[in-house]
Amino acid sequence: MSLFHANAGQAEIIRSVQKDQEQIEYVRAALSEVLLLLSQRHWFKYNALCKLIAEILYHHYAILNNLQTLGEEYTGIIQVDANYVMLPNKALQLLAILLEYGGEHVADRVLTYVQTEIDRSEELLDSVKDKLHRLIDTLRVVVPYIRGFHTSLFYINGGKYHISKRITGINYVLIRNWLKEDHSIYGYKVLGYVTLTQLILALAAHYRQYRMEAKQKSAVPARSTISRPRSSSGSVRATGTPTHNCALCMDTTQDISVTQCGHLFCWHCILNWLDKRQVCPICREAVKKTRVIRLQNFSVQASG
Repeated sequence: MSLFHANAGQAEIIRSVQKDQEQIEYVRAALSEVLLLLSQRHWFKYNALCKLIAEILYHHYAILNNLQTLGEEYTGIIQVDANYVMLPNKALQLLAILLEYGGEHVADRVLTYVQTEIDRSEELLDSVKDKLHRLIDTLRVVVPYIRGFHTSLFYINGGKYHISKRITGINYVLIRNWLKEDHSIYGYKVLGYVTLTQLILALAAHYRQYRMEAKQKSAVPARSTISRPRSSSGSVRATGTPTHNCALCMDTTQDISVTQCGHLFCWHCILNWLDKRQVCPICREAVKKTRVIRLQNFSVQASG
């Protein structure tokens, strides 16, 4: 018998995801603490992986033991297959988790590898290489918009919150269907249409800027320029030494310090920021002052 009539609504799914993220953040913080105790050098190098490991461990434990996640138990929802008939098999659930938390990272690594191979190729013409690089750069730009459009459709129609669930066909049904919050559906629909409109306008503005830059490049005659070493932020000292600009004061970073999420700031800038709010100014991840590390004799390498 199909359980389509009991499909979970937007409110239940979002609350479930939020509850799971709270538990994942707890596991991530614990892993980060252990890594920091082992070695500051390893913490700086591998701390970004703690969130990915925490997400995979959390969901894989529930799947392998045939359990609901804490978020699913909290909201009273369970996963079912594409036909709303039975529980999805473990392999499909594991694939959904791997796609959700590792798929984008793998795709980015693949694109980077392809770009490297394009540069190494001696058979391709420079014009072809340039077009391929533009195509790959476009793919990288489009990914956030795809995610945003998918979220907008979820707000409007409900169903699958994660793209990985759409790929694998996994659905959510509400165990206590009589508790479904139907009154919130219209609010989510309005939010979905607003988000969709915002995405369309942002995409149009981005395309317009791209066209303007292309016209400017075609209008300016090609000129030979002296190659100068640049930093990841694009600034160059008079001596040719690459520099890094602090995202807070927008000046050359002094007393370089790194947060637990891996971003670099001036020592006094980040401490003053954290006095007001306990989040990273760039990625908004929770940051403690006690976990900001002041790097000694550290030189920022140019990212190319």
